[in-house]
Amino acid sequence: MPDYNSGIASAGVLDAINGRYGDVIFATDNGISVYTANGTWYSVNARLPGETAYGTLAPLETMVTAIALDAEGHLWIGYPNGLQVGDGEGYRAIQDLQFLKNRNINCIARWEDEMWIATGRAGLHRYRDGDWTWYKPAGSEGLGCHTVVSMAVDAASDALVIGSESEGIRVLKDRTGDVRFEQVTYRNDTLHGISGVRVDPFGGVYLFNRTTVLHYTPGAGVTRVLGAGNLSRFPVTINDIAATSGGMLYIASDNGIYGWNSSGVALHITSGDGIRANIVKKLFVDADGRCWFVVPGNVGYIPPTAKPASLDLSGVPVQQTPDATKTPLPLTPVPAETSRESAGLFEGVWAFFEGLIGAGSRG
Repeated sequence: MPDYNSGIASAGVLDAINGRYGDVIFATDNGISVYTANGTWYSVNARLPGETAYGTLAPLETMVTAIALDAEGHLWIGYPNGLQVGDGEGYRAIQDLQFLKNRNINCIARWEDEMWIATGRAGLHRYRDGDWTWYKPAGSEGLGCHTVVSMAVDAASDALVIGSESEGIRVLKDRTGDVRFEQVTYRNDTLHGISGVRVDPFGGVYLFNRTTVLHYTPGAGVTRVLGAGNLSRFPVTINDIAATSGGMLYIASDNGIYGWNSSGVALHITSGDGIRANIVKKLFVDADGRCWFVVPGNVGYIPPTAKPASLDLSGVPVQQTPDATKTPLPLTPVPAETSRESAGLFEGVWAFFEGLIGAGSRG
């Protein structure tokens, strides 16, 4: 039986948020894992319920698809078969089609005292003061999206920006009056090929797909940030992005992690620099400025105060599930080989990956 108190439950990370106690909470395909403020781990899933900083939790099922905190700091957890909501005393399951028109939770976002939930191909749901409202994909409010896959609140303009699987970007600028979603366009393009939305700490949001990163500010419109061709002379695919409060935009690609600033590419981290694989699937910048990254079989983070002469990449133990078939990596730190492209910049980099999870080891 894996030890869920020494590392993350799985490298299949589907969502991550900042907790209320200086912790970072990860939704994975093998349960919920929490990295505490003092640097320790604990995990819970459907087979191994337990006590958390957010109360005793028995997850509805093993796979967790989305996670969020409401205005009171209670945990909202999304699964392929419904929601679980904390109330300070326990958790209640929401699986009734009266409230959720589809139980498959795609993503969750908090907007002030409201919770917005995207489900399956059923558009959006809003929870406020005990009331549920369903916004149909073809409803009169103008949502126009069946499958919402990402959402972010731009605090600077107090607007909710919504990314759909194939029907473009929408913005809701007023949550107190009549709800009216507006389509976001760029040079007469309806952005049907753009689905990713991420917060910009300086205001506005980033929009992205596999080839392009844009910036959108409600009221000012959309501007181009970069294309995949700006990152490398060779074709690369953009998988995720995350912006830091220091002005760096991290870009996860199938050729490592790029760091982009106002001058262009300022950083490029590859498997030779210690991240174990060039295919980087997800990124998340936490409240302490660490940039967490997910590669096949491993999770780690880039420290917030990395100096140009030495970048120490910290790895996270990934727990072996009982049916894992691959051999785990050595438990001792292993020096990472330095690639020619990053020689000098990353000299002396160490990798601290202590676990490997096989492709067939999901719980």
